[in-house]
Amino acid sequence: MATAEIITVGTELLLGQLVDTNTTFIAKALADAGIDVHRETSVGDNTARIATAIREAIDRADCVIVAGGLGPTVDDLTREAAAEATKRPLELHEHSLERIKGMFARLGRPMAENNRRQALMPAGAVVLDNDFGTAPGFIVEEGRRAVIAVPGVPREMKAMISDQVVPWLLAKYDVSATIVTRVLNTIGLGESDLDSRIADLFHAGVNPSIAVLAHFGQVDVKLTAKAANREAAIAMLDQLEPLVRERLPDCIYAVDGGPIEHVVGDLLRARAWTLATAESCTGGLIASMLTSVAGASDYYLGGVVSYANEAKLDFLDVAPDLIEQHGAVSEEVATAMAVGVKAHLRSTCAIAVTGIAGPGGGSEEKPVGLVYVALTGPDPQAEVRKLMLPGDREMIQRRAAIAALSMLWKTARA
Repeated sequence: MATAEIITVGTELLLGQLVDTNTTFIAKALADAGIDVHRETSVGDNTARIATAIREAIDRADCVIVAGGLGPTVDDLTREAAAEATKRPLELHEHSLERIKGMFARLGRPMAENNRRQALMPAGAVVLDNDFGTAPGFIVEEGRRAVIAVPGVPREMKAMISDQVVPWLLAKYDVSATIVTRVLNTIGLGESDLDSRIADLFHAGVNPSIAVLAHFGQVDVKLTAKAANREAAIAMLDQLEPLVRERLPDCIYAVDGGPIEHVVGDLLRARAWTLATAESCTGGLIASMLTSVAGASDYYLGGVVSYANEAKLDFLDVAPDLIEQHGAVSEEVATAMAVGVKAHLRSTCAIAVTGIAGPGGGSEEKPVGLVYVALTGPDPQAEVRKLMLPGDREMIQRRAAIAALSMLWKTARA
């Protein structure tokens, strides 16, 4: 079994000025190759800190992959740090220098003197040619262990990892295993509730393993198996998935699927149903989610954002006495909104949302986070859910929209 650590280099990562997508790509490439990633670290542009991170990582793992810091400027310090960490001098690699000169010649531009720095390599390193840029990578072997440096530019990094680094690692460590993941997309359950239902499975074993990933009103259950080949790993997942499904009935809406709006759209299209929406506190978010899917016009007719009470009266035919007696945020008004938009747009089904997203506007009787979601389908009887949603305004709106689509999903799949 081979293990790896990933180090991304760049002060801009630590300042939040750049989103680190390199780690995601490298980690997945290694997992697909059957190499376990044990730690991921980001380091600023400082030679001593990068060198320390490399030394610490190589003490723990078989290989460390360093992404970034191979450019021509004075703050590109990965070469120097790798040389310091492995106690090797930097040497000019003539082949790399000629490749860099050739790239500038093809562009019809003179090569700046500082680009020569990119041809400096720790003594004895295996050089990784860069076909998309001027920064070659390199591999420094320390017995069984290795330090691997690749460019931080995503296009250059991806090609080098896929075409050179992964094949080298497979040969170096004679890796014959593979890691396969399967994501069960769930809806309608909170993270803690879902976790309690599968806790015994979670603790039952390391391979295959289970992880719970929560995000904005949805929770994914990730199943991971490591085996000698892909077929064997898939067989392990096929045994585990039914056990998880038993604990989560009517919650898993897709496997390795996209957002819930895609799945709902497919169901509506398959049933030849049409949909209309009436939104108050979500302010058109549900409509935006639905229409983000190409071809949504097959099933989505339109909607009304009835934020003010007058809009509920004028465009949805909500009776004034309902608002007077129960308030705009109520089961009765949510139902009337759904019925009204369905009648106006002559849709098969309709969903409506009204609530208090905050941060103001709440009361002891109706606090911030109180939301009512109503659904009316082919059956004229409306279904209404009362929700108490946590979070700030954006989170409450997002969770309310997800809850509405969850209700629609359960009705359309029944």
